[in-house]
Amino acid sequence: MHPCELEDPRRFVGRDAVILLTGIAFESRPQALGPYVERMAAAGLTGIGFGVGLAFPEVPAELVAAARKHDVSLFAIPLQVPFISVLAAVHEEVARLREQEMAGFIKAQGALNDAASAGLSALVTRTAQVLDAHVCLVDLDGRAAAQHMRAGLPHLDLEPVIDELRAHSFAAARRVGQWSIIAHKLAEHGEHSFGLVVAGTRIFTANERALLRQAAGLAELIVKRPQELRRTQGELNSMAMAIQLGIGQAENPMTRILATAADSQGRVRPILVKADSARAHKRFVDALDARLADNGRLLFALGLEEGSSLLLFRGSRTMKNIADLLHGIRGNQRIVVGIPMPWGELSLGVVHELEAIAFGLQPGAMAGPESRTLGWLKDAQVQDLLRHRARETWGKIRRRDAEEGTQLAETLEAYLRCGGHVSRTAENLSTHRHTVRKRIALLEGLLELDLKDPLVAAELLILGVNDRA
Repeated sequence: MHPCELEDPRRFVGRDAVILLTGIAFESRPQALGPYVERMAAAGLTGIGFGVGLAFPEVPAELVAAARKHDVSLFAIPLQVPFISVLAAVHEEVARLREQEMAGFIKAQGALNDAASAGLSALVTRTAQVLDAHVCLVDLDGRAAAQHMRAGLPHLDLEPVIDELRAHSFAAARRVGQWSIIAHKLAEHGEHSFGLVVAGTRIFTANERALLRQAAGLAELIVKRPQELRRTQGELNSMAMAIQLGIGQAENPMTRILATAADSQGRVRPILVKADSARAHKRFVDALDARLADNGRLLFALGLEEGSSLLLFRGSRTMKNIADLLHGIRGNQRIVVGIPMPWGELSLGVVHELEAIAFGLQPGAMAGPESRTLGWLKDAQVQDLLRHRARETWGKIRRRDAEEGTQLAETLEAYLRCGGHVSRTAENLSTHRHTVRKRIALLEGLLELDLKDPLVAAELLILGVNDRA
């Protein structure tokens, strides 16, 4: 939509446009409006918004007659309605339609993913519904593995279409009469090779072509799945038997199991993830698994205590790689990334070290190998002093929790990690601020300390980290 008062704006206005004007250029000769509409209609104009009350008190009859003759939409805009408000309404509607289209696209993606779990037939049927088209999955011999002819569309004899597409190895997009036909070849797997053929009566949009590619990818996974699962299960069975019988193998079974987690040098990168809520942690793990599945990778995760997991990634992954992978799904998880190491060196000691670092992090923070600023805690003399002080503080708190069923240790840990912010502590513990304040007051009375003192908070945090280590 373009406001334009030029007598001949064709070079400035594209096809399918709507022009807003007041007719100032035609004020003394309204008869020129007929040729104006004729020229603009020939150039692809679809509509005119005429502002009345400035050059003309009402829409000129010559303009009305020409708009009818050349099939151009015409509407009047009162003087009190600024053109800019009309433009704003148009832009708002365009944005709404785009959001609506994107929401439909995301919903369709989810529908295809859900259908894939039920097998090829369900996937092909849902693809036909989403694209409003005939869909067929065939092999190189032209045999249909799954097919759905969309109700409401004209009949189409797919056999000659498939024969022609097979000649081009199912990599074609063409127009045949009223039909738009697109074919995608699935990756070959053993002796099997398939093509996904879609035929509709309209040109497919970019989003629809993206959905078609997604459907082809899902079909490919379904075709591969039985053979791959059977082979993998057979390997696991063989390794289990060898371990049980104590029969040595040329290759360490653990090397084969962890091969997909280790890099080319046999290194893995341990990552400890901890959340204050078991439910939030499960959502994170599920989201990470889905993100890895989208990229054809497996999740290596071991649940530790409630709301905590150890993850393994290839040792070659950098901090930036990991941050990018977790972007948007981290939430309030506390994440500690360990150093790359040979998988054989992975031990509970490594896990405990990562847990100690996680204890001192604020919710949502991610720390790397550089976060070993408290390495001096391992000194034997320091340990003797810390153990004694820990018994006077954290030990006293945990005894109180055990005897009276309170949650003072959990509250203190969250309070320290949140930098002494009561509201943030309450949010992380999913409790009320007054409850947190009451517990902090109890802790201060029990320890005879002022928890708002930064030196006191730092001491307790270090003692807590050491206790976890």
